[in-house]
Amino acid sequence: MFPKNAWYVAAISREIKDRGVLSRTICELPLALYRAQDGTVGALLDRCPHRLFPLSKGQVTQDGLRCGYHGLAFAADGRCTHIPSQDEIPPNARVAAYPVRESHGLIWLWPGDPALAQNTPLPAFETGPGYLSGLDFSCLDECDKWGVAGPHLIEVDANYMLAVDNLLDLTHVAFIHAKTFDNSAILGSERITKTLGANQLIDFFRFKNPMSAPLRAAYMLDQDIPLYDSFLETYWHAPGTMILVHGATPERADREESGTIVMGINAITPATRTSCHYFWSQAVYRNLRGGAVRDAWEIATRNAFAEDEHALRTQQHNLERFGMQELSDGVSLMLKSDKAITLARRTIARLVKEETTGSRLNSSRDRQ
Repeated sequence: MFPKNAWYVAAISREIKDRGVLSRTICELPLALYRAQDGTVGALLDRCPHRLFPLSKGQVTQDGLRCGYHGLAFAADGRCTHIPSQDEIPPNARVAAYPVRESHGLIWLWPGDPALAQNTPLPAFETGPGYLSGLDFSCLDECDKWGVAGPHLIEVDANYMLAVDNLLDLTHVAFIHAKTFDNSAILGSERITKTLGANQLIDFFRFKNPMSAPLRAAYMLDQDIPLYDSFLETYWHAPGTMILVHGATPERADREESGTIVMGINAITPATRTSCHYFWSQAVYRNLRGGAVRDAWEIATRNAFAEDEHALRTQQHNLERFGMQELSDGVSLMLKSDKAITLARRTIARLVKEETTGSRLNSSRDRQ
């Protein structure tokens, strides 16, 4: 269950080099992503309308993306621009094209109705002073203010909403990441969960924390300070874009002046019903200790995500093992800690329903 009228991260900018072509499945759509000669990125359905040869096996020329079988070339809007064996171009010599935008080192794709993409901005969150200025994804731009690790990509054999769920209930950190972070203090934290507008929510944890040895090492904290104010703040934008702001400050100290603050960028994109692309990056505010904190958190995050990936694959396996497609098919036990997950899943269900209803209305009008 995934909305198509939404922006998803489709690739990291560096994955598509000059005149390069990348094959990737997004929302069960096989796509050919390519960088044109002018540096812009295009996205076409990965099949030539002539003999269904994959366009991702073609090459970029001045005419567009050229099929490697018979040489038909296609522009970014899907129009055929050249057929080597004839001058006439048939009107049905077209391929489906999808809106693409490139920003902050990420390539975003809209797999739904192209007409709706034009006036829909890329996902972002309300910014503020200091570290909050990075919530528009500008934290991904390496500078004096931010030390950036990534972006990186993990291919996960699990439904994308399992990955979203995972980040919307961080109490799992005390168990799945017991060795990596050893952060059981989160279980007794103050928590605030609320929606922001129609398609966003925030999920904030704040708690006193003696900070385990792994956390002190990753944040590079003063070993002589016994207690820290710890925070984990998740910003979610439907369907799968999330920024996790986390860090620690000496007890009662000012976060902006004395804290170690990290922004974890997580963009989870459906590939198929049972797999997803997980794009992630870490940005350390003020690039503390000349990038040492950035490097420490990149290593810690890689280790944690390996644990998450194992848990998600195991969940997906059990869904299939018990003949279920969704958790709601057979799980009735809900905990207080599931509030953010519940709100997010309701939002996704609403978006899917709106798309389905809209399609039915359009089909009815077409028949009339």
